[in-house]
Amino acid sequence: FWLKCSQFSSPHPSRPFAAMRVAIAAVLGASASNTTGCAGMSSISASQLTCVYPQLSSDKADMYASHLSSKMGSALGNVCAWAAFLGNVGTESNGLTEWTQNPCSSATAAPYCGRGPLQITGHSNYAFCASQGVCDCPTIEGTPTDVSYDTNIGVGTAACVWEALSGHSLSGDADGTSTGLLKTACIINAGHYPCGTPNGWSSRQQYWAKANSCLGATVESVDALI
Repeated sequence: FWLKCSQFSSPHPSRPFAAMRVAIAAVLGASASNTTGCAGMSSISASQLTCVYPQLSSDKADMYASHLSSKMGSALGNVCAWAAFLGNVGTESNGLTEWTQNPCSSATAAPYCGRGPLQITGHSNYAFCASQGVCDCPTIEGTPTDVSYDTNIGVGTAACVWEALSGHSLSGDADGTSTGLLKTACIINAGHYPCGTPNGWSSRQQYWAKANSCLGATVESVDALI
């Protein structure tokens, strides 16, 4: 988040997305606007999570769905915010399968390299989130590796990135449109909007389209999706 993404290349620029491209066509169709609104959604199931991230094992999906629902359910609150969140998480953590930036070295701010679902990065960001109740992660400044290996703490940092680190909740930006997704991606990736094209933008869009399909949402068509 921010430091990692603004200074280094996209975390997973060459992941295959053939199946997601099919989903994009099915989900987006030819509609020019979000006509169904953002239906309420306060939790996610393991089956929905593996639908979005098929690379995720079933046991991990059960565990992560429980933690995400507990930590993020009320903060996200509707299908549009969930889809944008999952779109960004998919790219940042390779579908919740990589919780530590590779490489994690002095060149990538180690030991404060990218960690967790949204890859919080940099000592100052770890220190900030350690002080936030939404994170519930007071030890991470002293033991940053906890973010990678403790699911509750890792998801807590994602809650902090989404809810507090930019000064506002990104759920307000996630309105079911591609522009809304871009706002969240820019803030997560560069710390501000507008930001040009954020790293991993194509994969964020593809994960977002897949999430909308799996969550049963209808979203606007995306002019430059691929």
